[in-house]
Amino acid sequence: MRLFTRGEGGAGELLKVSYPMILSTASSTVMQFVNRVFLAHYSPDALAACVPAGLLSFVFACFFFGMVSYTNAFVSQYYGRGKTASVSVAVWQGLWLALASGLLLLLLTPLGYFIIDHSGHAPSVIPLEKQYFLILNSAGLVFLASTALSAFFTGRGKTKVPMAVNMAGNALCILLSWLLVFGAGPVPAMGIKGAAYAMVAGQSLMLLLYLVLIFSPYNRRRYRTARLVGVHKGLFLRLLKYGAPNGVGFFLDIASFGAFIFIVGAMDKVSLAASNIIASINMLAFMPVIGMGIAALTLVGKYIGMRKPDVAVRVAHNGAKMAALYALFLGVLFIAVPGLFINIFGSGHDAEYAEILARTRPVMKALAVFVFFDAIGMVYADALRGAGDTRFQMLGASAAAWALFVPGIWYITRFAGGELIHAWSWAAFYVLLLAVFFGLRFRSGLWRKIDILKA
Repeated sequence: MRLFTRGEGGAGELLKVSYPMILSTASSTVMQFVNRVFLAHYSPDALAACVPAGLLSFVFACFFFGMVSYTNAFVSQYYGRGKTASVSVAVWQGLWLALASGLLLLLLTPLGYFIIDHSGHAPSVIPLEKQYFLILNSAGLVFLASTALSAFFTGRGKTKVPMAVNMAGNALCILLSWLLVFGAGPVPAMGIKGAAYAMVAGQSLMLLLYLVLIFSPYNRRRYRTARLVGVHKGLFLRLLKYGAPNGVGFFLDIASFGAFIFIVGAMDKVSLAASNIIASINMLAFMPVIGMGIAALTLVGKYIGMRKPDVAVRVAHNGAKMAALYALFLGVLFIAVPGLFINIFGSGHDAEYAEILARTRPVMKALAVFVFFDAIGMVYADALRGAGDTRFQMLGASAAAWALFVPGIWYITRFAGGELIHAWSWAAFYVLLLAVFFGLRFRSGLWRKIDILKA
C-alpha cells in the first residue's frame, strides 16, 4: 500500500502547490527568528518583550486576518468553476474588508496597553512591549491588505508569486533589522523599535509588489482587475458570512496561545525568556506547515469548485501525512540535538543566559510532541476551511481552547506549582486533541453539504 496517492489530489500536485508556500512561510520564519536572535544579543529584556508583544499584536489582528484570508477559499472555488471575473471581484472584496479592519485595529491600541500593563511582566520589560506592540498594531492595515491581495495568486495555485514577494519583503526586513536594532554610521541603535520598523518595511514592500503584479497588463486583460475594483454587496456579505466564523475561530485559537504565553510569562522573568525561546523555535515547525495548510485549503477549494469532493478528500489526507512526516523529522532533531536550536539565542558562559538555556532544554521534548500533532491538526483544519466548514471550527475549537487549554495552564502555573515543562506538556496534549477533533470532523463528510458560492 502506498503512503501517498497519485494523480489528482495526490502528493505530486500538493508538493507543486505547497513547496513555494512552504519556502515562503519558511522565509517568514527565518525573518522572525533572525529578528529575535538580534534582539537576544541586544538585551535579555528586548528578547523577553518581543514575543508577547508581537503575539498580542497578532492576536488583535487575527480576527480580521481570519476574515480577510478567507478570500482565498472564494478565489479557489471560483477558479475551479472557471469564473475569472468573480475571482477579481472576490479579491477586491477582501481588500475593502482589510482596509476597514486596519482602521478598527488602531482603535484597539489602548486595550493592548491595558493588557500589557496588567500582564504581571517585569517592570523593565513592559515599556519595551508597548513600543513593539504600538508599531506593529498601527501597521496592521498593511499586513491585512497584503493578505487579501495574495489570495489572487494563492487561490489560483500560482504560489510561486507569493513566494517571491514574501522572500523579497523578508530579505528587506532582515537587512533593516540588523541596521536598525544595533545601528551603524548615522543610523542610531533603536533596539526593539528598530526590529518593529524593519518588519513594517518588509510588509510594505510586499503590498507594493502585489499591487504592481495584479495590475499587470495580462491580469487587467484576463481578469479585468482594474475594472472590477468596486464593492460587490452580495459577495462582500458572503465573505463576511463565512469569513466571520473563520475569523472568530482563528482569533480565539491564537488568543488562547497568547494567553498561554502571558500566563507562563507571569511565573518569573527566566521562565518568560525560556518560553519565548521555545515559542520561537516552534516557528520552525509552525510556519512551514502553514504553507502546506494553504495548499490544502487551495486544492480542496479548487476541487469542490470543480465538483470533485472525493479528490478534495485525497488532498486533505495526503497533506496531513506530509505535514506529519516533516514534523516527525523536526521533532527527532529537537530531542536528539536540542542545543543546535537553543544555543543560537545566547552563550552558556553568561550567567543570566545560562539559567535561561538550562530552563529551555528539557522543554524541547514536549515541543517535539507539540509540533507533530499541531501539524496534522493544522492541515485538516485548513481543508475544512477550504470546504466552507468554518462555523464548526468556531464553536468546537474555541470551546476546547477556552474551556480546557487556558484554564488548565492557569491551574498548572498558579495553583499546582507546575514548572515550564508542565505548561508545554499540557499544550502538547491540547494540540493532540485538536488533531483528533479536526481529523474526525473531516472524515465525517458533513462539509460536503456546504456551498459558499451559493447566493
